[in-house]
Amino acid sequence: MFKIFSTSIFALLITCMSTMAQTIEPEIASLYERHWEIQSGIYRVMQDGKVGIVHANGQIIVPCEYNQVWNLDDNGFFRVLKSGKAGIFHISGQIIIPAEYDQVWPFNNDLAKVLKQGKLGYFNKQGEQVVPCEYQQIWAFDNDRARVLKGGKIGYIDQYGHEVIPCEYQQIWTFEDGKARILKDGKVGYIDYYGNEVIPPMYTHIWVFEDGKAKALLEGQMVWIDETGQPLDIPVPPSEYQEPSSTKVTTKGDSEKEVVIEDDKGNKTHIKILGGDIVINEKGNDTYIEIGARERERNRYRNRRFKGHYTGVEFGFNNYVTYDNSTSLPPADSYMELNAGKSNTWAINALQWSIGLDRRGNIGLVTGLGIEWNNYHFSNPIILAKDADGNITYEDATRPLDKNKLVTTHLNVPLLMEFQIPTHRYRNSFYFSAGGIGGMRINSYNRIIYDDNEEPHKQKKKSSYNIQKFRYGAMVRMGYRAINLYGTYYFSTLFEENKGPELYPVSVGLSIYLDI
Repeated sequence: MFKIFSTSIFALLITCMSTMAQTIEPEIASLYERHWEIQSGIYRVMQDGKVGIVHANGQIIVPCEYNQVWNLDDNGFFRVLKSGKAGIFHISGQIIIPAEYDQVWPFNNDLAKVLKQGKLGYFNKQGEQVVPCEYQQIWAFDNDRARVLKGGKIGYIDQYGHEVIPCEYQQIWTFEDGKARILKDGKVGYIDYYGNEVIPPMYTHIWVFEDGKAKALLEGQMVWIDETGQPLDIPVPPSEYQEPSSTKVTTKGDSEKEVVIEDDKGNKTHIKILGGDIVINEKGNDTYIEIGARERERNRYRNRRFKGHYTGVEFGFNNYVTYDNSTSLPPADSYMELNAGKSNTWAINALQWSIGLDRRGNIGLVTGLGIEWNNYHFSNPIILAKDADGNITYEDATRPLDKNKLVTTHLNVPLLMEFQIPTHRYRNSFYFSAGGIGGMRINSYNRIIYDDNEEPHKQKKKSSYNIQKFRYGAMVRMGYRAINLYGTYYFSTLFEENKGPELYPVSVGLSIYLDI
């Protein structure tokens, strides 16, 4: 309690001081490379390429040791980024969430969700981790409880992180009248609001309760049960156990085939068939009649020949986004800003393999091999370079530039699930595919063209520029016949970790499908 009280008093003092001095003092500004006012009397500053937060009078709120510091929210909290890890500070200078998480979400209902090594948790505004990072998914809180997934099993936690319902169920349906249906080890039951099993999970299925009772399937037998799961001595209506009537099926005729179906009462149905084969399969009480079976087998074989849409040529525009999916780069990385209209990509997809997944041939997997060139045109007159530690930096151009771009070349391998409509002619179908894509960098260089008459007029500087050797991401494609649109988003950064700005490549464009 004292910690919260002292933090609030300190924040109040900071606010009062900000009303007295709104402009950063010159001697304070001279200590930093750059400064930006983000709130009255509060400044984002840069020192040695790192960002921090100070008051106009020089009092340090956040030291200059972060790659990025975002704007304050309405409650005085702001996110920070350090070596690819996120955290949260308070305007008082208190570290609420240390910068060691893969992702941090803004506060909602006094709680902030965090992600660490693929697992989710929660912090409160006092900097206490109320929910440890051990859940694969946490749904939104409702009435101070949230549905969670841990180890592939469902449960519930309260706002303090306690598991009020243990994570041991395959499914928990919505609570109604204080009870929820559950699935555990393939069996159905019910729990109450506190997680007590009011009906043990022992039934294959339970129908809806009416007037305090419901039908249930127990070991293949239909029974009535009450709201505690106890069997009731009520007979199940005979209609539930009606056996199918016996049916006699015969065929006759040579040139003109006929199927005769006769039930146990002697009623007959005659079906005449002009040509083709008739195949009758009997399994238990069920009878299956196949007409023209050989022809259908041939058609079925033809229909299974799924063929996807990947080979061809592509042209589009590429860019990159920051950790929070913004195209506006942080101040420390502003030298990497692009001329989006000139930053383009093109590719040749030369090989394709298709794997059908259904007998109709409209669903399947598509993979292949392509080569892609990405052109990143810089909007600033800079030349990429490396500092003494081998990290990406830049040099100001000493001559006017006409063009300045970073070019990368990758070998790409996608793995896409494709759906086609209609199903009988893939060449005339609308299709949609989505999945993953991986690539290997085989070349990269910085191409510079000067806008003067001095020599050299053009320069091509080959280097890896700390660009990732391998990349991976997601791809979506959709189209009709030979024309389709595509989009890619890479989960891997453009540069190696801590050796360049944290930027994630994206691209959109048009693809022309060629049936090679």
